[in-house]
Amino acid sequence: MTIKVNALLHVAIVTEDVDRLTEFYVDLFDAEVTKRLELTTPRFAEGVGVAGAAATTVHLRIPGAQTVVELTQYDRHVRPDDTLAPSNTTGLRHLALAVADIAAAEAELRSRQLAVVGGPVVVDEPAAARGVKFLYFRDPEGNLVELIEPPVAPAA
Repeated sequence: MTIKVNALLHVAIVTEDVDRLTEFYVDLFDAEVTKRLELTTPRFAEGVGVAGAAATTVHLRIPGAQTVVELTQYDRHVRPDDTLAPSNTTGLRHLALAVADIAAAEAELRSRQLAVVGGPVVVDEPAAARGVKFLYFRDPEGNLVELIEPPVAPAA
């Protein structure tokens, strides 16, 4: 049996400062705060598997995106070097966002003195990804964010 998925609802970033990261994503991507929750009930702690956990969660809608970015600040954090890290471990591998102009996006990142850590590059192979342009940068907490410019479709 398989589990039928209807939608990808959110991508979560656990942060040490939810207000700072909210301001960053709102300012850089014109994201809209759609929800802010104080999660303090025993059911929350039970659900995330962290005894006594409490957290503040902010949901952000980035224009053009179907999936919400969820920022969560727990009352206690575990550093990512924990090999069996529970759900309140900070960070993620990367968040990928589509942009129309990678060069303009890179210029904006650099004007804000954000660390571009890779790219931009134009993919030449494999053939299925040829023409994709992408770069990686870090948000204020060091999380990787990938910006992707899809290839221009050939004229018909």
